[in-house]
Amino acid sequence: MKIAELKKNLKQGNLSNVYLITGKERVFIKDIQKSFKDIMSPEEREMNFSNFDLEEVSLADLINEAISAPFFGERRLVFAEHPFFLTGERTKNAVEQNPDLLLKYIQNPTPSTILVIFASYDKLDSRKKIVKQLKKSAAMVDAGQMEGPVLSRTIKNDLKNAGYQIEPAALDLLINKTKGNYSLITNQLDKLKLYAMKSKQIDQAAVSELVPQSLEDNVFDLMTEILNKNVYKAEELYNQFLLQKIDPILLVAIIISQLRLLIQVKILSEKGLSEASIAKNLKLNPYRVKYAYRQARTLNRKRLQVMYDDIVNLDYQIKSGQGDKELLFDLFIAKYA
Repeated sequence: MKIAELKKNLKQGNLSNVYLITGKERVFIKDIQKSFKDIMSPEEREMNFSNFDLEEVSLADLINEAISAPFFGERRLVFAEHPFFLTGERTKNAVEQNPDLLLKYIQNPTPSTILVIFASYDKLDSRKKIVKQLKKSAAMVDAGQMEGPVLSRTIKNDLKNAGYQIEPAALDLLINKTKGNYSLITNQLDKLKLYAMKSKQIDQAAVSELVPQSLEDNVFDLMTEILNKNVYKAEELYNQFLLQKIDPILLVAIIISQLRLLIQVKILSEKGLSEASIAKNLKLNPYRVKYAYRQARTLNRKRLQVMYDDIVNLDYQIKSGQGDKELLFDLFIAKYA
């Protein structure tokens, strides 16, 4: 179910007793939480709304709340956050949970209670009985990231409603810098609108100056200079990382990941796959694939493979103490730039 459909159902009073919200987009999750709260008056919320963090509170306490009759109202609203036991991940210091308690509840939920489970994880473990039962019984709502034209259109509409416009190149740069994360984008738009308050036009220079790059993007710039054989610029960027006390081990790990992606994109593009197909096959953010696709077109696959083998070997040398890690990485730059 999409968020718009959920909102429509809530306004019409078409309610389910158990909801499973998947996805990690915080803007959407906050919007969903507000939509649920809005079906109750402030007085009802005061008496009948509860929010449980399942890393800190037991499922037994959650179920006890869910089976309780509402006070001076028609319904009880219960939020359940961080249900780590739905995933295959291990969570340190989390309360030991018994998922069978939740399994039994959702098979026969209390009619006057709306239980909303927010599973903000990359992936749920579909092998688990509780996950299978939730997918079968709960109303599922997608709060994941928007992709492609939908994201671009949403950003432009948000700005248009606020009286602003954004250049196509600036929009592409903004999406790339934020990895297509709508929550991050909305945070950055606030200062971009302040910057462009007079002109009402957000350009590429504003995005470049005001929206910070992630460490991964900065390492991508370093790798680009290495691939372009610009040794002086590559050394300058590397020295900046060292001044920021960023461990070369971390730089190596990111470059391994980026080179692997470039090789994968290069191979798949040579087989005739489009950017969208590559992103789907690799299960990656389309915007990350988009920029890798552009760069891979001009690169030699054999050279990429040799670099990849060398950086993997460098990783082993550093971790096995075969030399000074800063010097070893510097020699890698010198060899390829």
